[in-house]
Amino acid sequence: METTISTTTKQIGDTLYIIESAVSSAAKETAYDKLKRMIMNDTKSLEIKAS
Repeated sequence: METTISTTTKQIGDTLYIIESAVSSAAKETAYDKLKRMIMNDTKSLEIKAS
């Protein structure tokens, strides 16, 4: 399994943000797909609770 790690820095005002991300070659879904799935699942559970 190969993992690629990248670091990004971003300064907003007086705050410096350092973002480290790791991408695994064994991943089964992208971060976008995972977040979309999590949001959709949360939306469905909220709809069920509301009814």
